[in-house]
Amino acid sequence: MSDKTVFYTAAICPYAQRADIAFREIGLELEKVEIDLSNKPSWYKDINPETKVPALSIQGKNIAESLVLIELANDLKPEVGLLPADPVKRAQIRFAIEYFSSKVSSAWYGFLRDFKKENLQKYSDALDAAYARLNDLLLEQAPTGPYFLGTQFSLADIAIAPFYLRQEATHKLLLNGFQPESLNKYPRVKEWLEGISSRPSVKESYPGDEFINENFKKRWGLSSL
Repeated sequence: MSDKTVFYTAAICPYAQRADIAFREIGLELEKVEIDLSNKPSWYKDINPETKVPALSIQGKNIAESLVLIELANDLKPEVGLLPADPVKRAQIRFAIEYFSSKVSSAWYGFLRDFKKENLQKYSDALDAAYARLNDLLLEQAPTGPYFLGTQFSLADIAIAPFYLRQEATHKLLLNGFQPESLNKYPRVKEWLEGISSRPSVKESYPGDEFINENFKKRWGLSSL
């Protein structure tokens, strides 16, 4: 087995982008291999038997799952500070990641699966409730951003940014620029989401709104509401 570091990714995948951002932040030298998720190469099951991305071959071992890989990035270069030393803050970061996934991303995916104008209000209400709670979490960390912890970029931002970018792409191009009311109601939330979106490692690893929407249209047969 080779000792070189190889990152298996797919531009469409938000989970893979998580790892991409983290590896950029720590300056990990790697070879990148794009996996076509609609036509996965037969050899890929030898890297990750589940055949999902992301995966990383490092030090002769194959590691998979995005949250595992971003924690690995922190462990490889703890001096970068992607996780703070304080165990309580670390727990709050992990909670924020889980909360965004279960409340914001799940509401968004649910709306995409039943993409009708009459479902927009229910979706908007779910986002407003979630962002109210996230506002409290953000203010516990710091009164201003631009990141979850304030000025320190962390795994919370890395794990959430790829999903927010894709959600925003559908809002802009499929929902005529829709924004939940909570983004104007909670300036700390708005500053945070803008802050993570404009981080260089996030922008550089994002394939662009048009690419995302074309893929979503194809996958779910979506058209603008």
